[in-house]
Amino acid sequence: MRRPMERYRNVVLTKARLVSIVAGIALLTGCSSDLVTPATVLMASAAVVINEDKTPGDILASAVTGQDCDTIRKSRDKGPLCRPPQEEVIEAPVYCYRTLGKIDCFRSPDPYGYDQPEVN
Repeated sequence: MRRPMERYRNVVLTKARLVSIVAGIALLTGCSSDLVTPATVLMASAAVVINEDKTPGDILASAVTGQDCDTIRKSRDKGPLCRPPQEEVIEAPVYCYRTLGKIDCFRSPDPYGYDQPEVN
């Protein structure tokens, strides 16, 4: 019964951190207006999109909701903006070769150097 409350508490802490970061950036812009210009904001946003494949708004929405929010994906497949996070399973490649009477599979290609054709 405590798991939902713990999850909620973590989301609140994330929101509090996010609000403090945004407030800190807003305070810094008042001290030095030469650093934060529309051009620098545009370049920073472009850098975020290039590196993360998400807009700054997507990153903010993901932090607040705890889900995977992506405007670019939504425009491609017309699905919802925010979706539950999915874990990617990356399987190691398997190399299979025909041997006497059966097929054997290995983690590395041709481990014994028999130069046999790979079985798909």
